[in-house]
Amino acid sequence: MAENWEEMRSLTDWMGIPAMHDHVAELHTGSARAVGGDWVDHSLHRHLRPLAERLAARDGAPGRLLSMVSFGCGTGQIEQAVLSRGWPVGRIVCREYDPALLGRARDNLQGLCPDQAFQQFDYNNPEAVGDEAFDVAFFCHSMHHCTDIERFLPFLNRVVALDGVILGLDYFGPSRLQITHDTKRLLDEMFEAFPEHLRVNLLTREVEPALVIDTAAEVARADPSEAPRSADLRSLLFSSFPVQEVSPMGGTLLRTLLARRAGNFRSAGDHCILKLLMILERELIRSGRLSSDNLYFVLGRSDRLN
Repeated sequence: MAENWEEMRSLTDWMGIPAMHDHVAELHTGSARAVGGDWVDHSLHRHLRPLAERLAARDGAPGRLLSMVSFGCGTGQIEQAVLSRGWPVGRIVCREYDPALLGRARDNLQGLCPDQAFQQFDYNNPEAVGDEAFDVAFFCHSMHHCTDIERFLPFLNRVVALDGVILGLDYFGPSRLQITHDTKRLLDEMFEAFPEHLRVNLLTREVEPALVIDTAAEVARADPSEAPRSADLRSLLFSSFPVQEVSPMGGTLLRTLLARRAGNFRSAGDHCILKLLMILERELIRSGRLSSDNLYFVLGRSDRLN
């Protein structure tokens, strides 16, 4: 909601760096955005347009549009982007816990979809909104805030229509944004190689002599809903629903290395270092040496959940 949020993100968050979107696209689709598009294009061409065509043929309704529920929509900027870029959605229901964010989403989506609704929603009390079924259940970095996964997943299955899909991208790394010991050892070596100006914490303006990672308790104090069971979510989600696609989207190294430091990479030399970091993360994930913390996923309706 802050007016300077985008500016702060460009300084402190790995995905605030424009080049990072090409890195994620290469991990996800195997080519840069200019060649294969990004996840929005990929979703449209590989999944949503074919789904709309199949449902139109099934229902005998040419031109049939999809219904979509978006969980954790925030200010609606992602939903605004996907609708503006051609997702074939005729009804959208945006669900968000924070009423102020939900109001901003209502403003951002005006005129973009013929049928819209906005509902306050709690991941840990999902049944309060009812069991209306949708062709698409959409998530953009929101499901990892769920604590009661065992309660939410059966609800999710009920709100996906027959032949519908669950589509999203999210964080599935260690709970509370923690780092495995092997990954931490690699990150420490990489951070030690950074020149001093790249080790400046842009919130404190101090040079950090070593890589500092917030403890699970510190993450929980800052945001009790931040990735409380993201590792459990990874195993439970993909074992409960039939998988149509799962693709890596990175972040295992870069999220931590660039946290509070993303804005330090300014010169041509800095961008060369950044490029090498992206190549290293991609190749380690592709080789199986690293697990991708962030994933793109498309799942079908399950016959195992009530």
